[in-house]
Amino acid sequence: MPHPVRAAALVIAAAAVLSTLTVLGLRWADAAKPASSGQQSDGLGFTKLDRAAPELKLPSLAGGGTITLTKMTGKPIVLNFWASTCTVCKKETPALASVARSLGSKVTFLGVDSVDQRGPAVKFEHKYGVSYPSFFDPEGAAAVKYDVPALPVTFFLSPSGKKILGENIGALTASRLRQILHEVYGTV
Repeated sequence: MPHPVRAAALVIAAAAVLSTLTVLGLRWADAAKPASSGQQSDGLGFTKLDRAAPELKLPSLAGGGTITLTKMTGKPIVLNFWASTCTVCKKETPALASVARSLGSKVTFLGVDSVDQRGPAVKFEHKYGVSYPSFFDPEGAAAVKYDVPALPVTFFLSPSGKKILGENIGALTASRLRQILHEVYGTV
């Protein structure tokens, strides 16, 4: 007979897996809805949304204080959830960094380093040329607020930072990111 603590841990782990699968299934079903439902989808990657954006106030990954989402307003905001341990993030990050550099001050890019360690995350940003600020979220609280099912996920926020206008689940290429930015914000 299994030890009660071990049995409880297995039940909790199974519940977490089922919960994640349920969220992914619901998101897939939502993405497959026709445009008349109020959401438009380009498939499983990008979905247009119109819902409130949770406020974020977390330490800066680089150190030296906190970053507050609502203080970064005035321009469209691209909010990317990532981790240095995420294999797919390693493919996506150079594209995000390149587009962010090319757009300059037209769009605010922000990262959210989720459930990670500061040292490897800082090395990751240096390796991939990330020049925009990142929140440091070692406990994953921001990912929970934003219902992030897996990494990477990118949210496209209104210039006020108060509305989520779109979400991309999975890695973005530079060309796909530019298409989404043009569709959501009219940028080129």
